[in-house]
Amino acid sequence: MALDPSSNLIGVVVCKLEYHRSGTFRGYIAMLAVQETHRGKGIATQLVCMAIDAMAERDADEIVLETEVTNTASLKLYERLGFLRSKRLHRYYLNGNTAFRLVLYLKLGTGTKRPQQLDDSGELPAQYGYPATGFDETGMREGHQILEGPQVP
Repeated sequence: MALDPSSNLIGVVVCKLEYHRSGTFRGYIAMLAVQETHRGKGIATQLVCMAIDAMAERDADEIVLETEVTNTASLKLYERLGFLRSKRLHRYYLNGNTAFRLVLYLKLGTGTKRPQQLDDSGELPAQYGYPATGFDETGMREGHQILEGPQVP
C-alpha cells in the first residue's frame, strides 16, 4: 500500500500467489487502485513493481491479471512492465464489459508448462505448500513494504 506523508492511504495493490492447474506457480494481481488526486506520479507503477518483485522472490513462474479492454491507462502501465495480452474475455465483468487477460512470464518455458502430478489424496505434494507463518502483528506478510511519506512519488 502507499501512504501520503500524513499516513493516509492513497494506493493499494492486492495480489496472491498459488499453484495453478496449468502446473505453474502463478501470481495474480486482483486489484490496483490509486486515488485520483495522486495518479500520474508513478505510484501505481511502483506498487505493481513491488508486487512483481515479491512474487518473483517467492519463485513465481508467471503473473496474470485482467483489465477492461477500454482501460487504456491500465493496459499501458502493464504492457510497459512487460505484460502480454494472452486472451480476450468476452463479457468478463458483471457489467457486461470485456477484459484482456494479461500475463508476465517470469521464467523461460512457463507458457508451455504442463500440470504437476497430484499425490494419492488428489493434492499437490507438500513441497508445493505455502506456509501460513510469517505474518507480522498487523496481519501482513513479513517483509512486505508499505510506501510512506518521502517514498511516495
